[in-house]
Amino acid sequence: MQNQFYKIIGFIVLVISLGSQSTKALAQENPGIVESLERLLDVHRKQYDQNKSKIQSNFKALLDISDLKDVKIDPQFMRSIIFHSDDKFLRLAQKDECKFLSALESNLLKTAEGDTVNILVTFKNKENITESASIPKNDFFDQVYKKKCLNNREFATLFNETNFQKTIEGIKFPVPKNSTDCEAIHKDWLDNSYTPYLCRIQQILKKSKNQKQVELYKQKMPTLEKTYIDNLCNNITSPVHFCENYLKSDVWSKVVNGEAPLYKLSYKCQNLLGKTEELTPIDLKNCAAKLINEPSICETKGNKNFLSDYPLQNCDNISNALNKSKLITNYHDCPGSVDNEAITNIHRLVNHFSPRKITTNKETCGGEANYTFARLNFDIKHEEGWPLKVCYMDRIKEKEECVAYIPGSRNDEPLSEDQVIAKILYQQKGAPAKTKCRIVDSKTYSPLRSEFKFGCFIVYDFETCTTLSCNKKVIWEEKPLADIKFIGRPIFDYFPTAFVNERYSFVNMINEVKGTQGRTVKNLTDLKFYLDKISNGLVHGVGCVEDLIPEEFQRTVMNQCHPMPFIIDGYLVKYGETWLVLRAAIDDIFTPRLVLWQNIFNSVSAHSELHPLNTWTLYGIKK
Repeated sequence: MQNQFYKIIGFIVLVISLGSQSTKALAQENPGIVESLERLLDVHRKQYDQNKSKIQSNFKALLDISDLKDVKIDPQFMRSIIFHSDDKFLRLAQKDECKFLSALESNLLKTAEGDTVNILVTFKNKENITESASIPKNDFFDQVYKKKCLNNREFATLFNETNFQKTIEGIKFPVPKNSTDCEAIHKDWLDNSYTPYLCRIQQILKKSKNQKQVELYKQKMPTLEKTYIDNLCNNITSPVHFCENYLKSDVWSKVVNGEAPLYKLSYKCQNLLGKTEELTPIDLKNCAAKLINEPSICETKGNKNFLSDYPLQNCDNISNALNKSKLITNYHDCPGSVDNEAITNIHRLVNHFSPRKITTNKETCGGEANYTFARLNFDIKHEEGWPLKVCYMDRIKEKEECVAYIPGSRNDEPLSEDQVIAKILYQQKGAPAKTKCRIVDSKTYSPLRSEFKFGCFIVYDFETCTTLSCNKKVIWEEKPLADIKFIGRPIFDYFPTAFVNERYSFVNMINEVKGTQGRTVKNLTDLKFYLDKISNGLVHGVGCVEDLIPEEFQRTVMNQCHPMPFIIDGYLVKYGETWLVLRAAIDDIFTPRLVLWQNIFNSVSAHSELHPLNTWTLYGIKK
């Protein structure tokens, strides 16, 4: 069998070279070639069918292939593989006999009938007479792997449906840094014994009609690994095409190819494509192409339902910034729904150093930011630092009572707005103990619809509602409850303004609760060192927005200063100058901007002069 395999290599290469051109192109250049190929395929199919019928009349399950002599794959069967297999997988199978067997076992190699069920072989019996037989595929490999390619049996086990997830988690998927590096990586994959099994998964995801199997691989394989394997298996014969995807400099292509975190593209694309469900690899590729080809689209689109500073940045500028950005942003937030800009900054910093799973929509994103800050206060036993209250008339005490609440709906938080209101209704209005309150937009709520006839509803106008100003009402069994009202506004120090309350400033609370450490950053060299040498290190601060973003905010009076919290999480050198990757607390989280160090220095200097303690408000923070 081995000799026969190597004899067909030249023929495989010939077929591959012909297959590299489209039939249409061949027909235009050499109409006789296409005609000849089609005639050859037709003749082959007739010969294959005749041969298969003859051999299957001698169908047998060979108990021990080692007792037989000169076992070979039937020549017509081999020709069928050559004619009907994808050229890239033929090239992979050409590497060595074990690759050929693993490619055949993994259904990468096809016959005229598609996936292989039985293997047609020839052999010499005990009387030294040549016979042919059809052997069930599993029996064939059970016997072959007793004599050769012994590791293939183990590889198949590692990639079966039970073990593949753990196996893939242990595989390194290297991302090339340059063309030389990439060509070496591509060659390593060609030589890697795992490659046929990875490509089997890719083919299942692309072509299998077994939806249960497809869903299994989709759910248990991370998107970045799926994308990497797809690029590898599509370009297994072409290092140039494999590499060109990784050598693009824009962040969108890097996300698609697994070089950058998925969240740097997925949230923006969900908004652009109007999708709420997980995006497919095709969705991501199409969206990335749109951002590359239409860079102005990012200026007006990408943050729908997640209010922030507007207009946004150009796609090219965002790409440059995100390429150097290391802030973890696996969620969307909405600065425009949170009056105190510092809470948005706090939300982003806390979830960088202590990430939690956040699922956001326009109704919950403001509440998520408030929840992050509220939990800091409650975890440090500083309840008075969280002043948002629900007030109601206690019918027993005959006086107004107020209790703390956190905006939004959370099953795991007793202080969430919906649970607090439900408890008040149970205690004061005779509602059932298991009452649940639903938070709805005033545009959605309609008392004429049956779904709103019974139960508890907290009705907001989400277009205008913020932490400090929110016209919302509680409706119970179709009746608005005028005696329930929401009060309070979060007021706190980002940096200490007096020694007496130093512990309860944000910079000290996050250190105590989340175990972070901070120190002042006073020059560009120090800032670069902090970002370069500390893997999770960020720089944050508060400065006058008139100096931070002067193109949008101008002073109208002397010493005017609107304090603006911000985060710096990267930098790049461009046009001979150092540009810092900045997210002001009013910016969309997926739309960082590039600013010069001079802007940062001037804004912090101006703010420090007005600070009660003359504090320098630019800090590095790490964990």
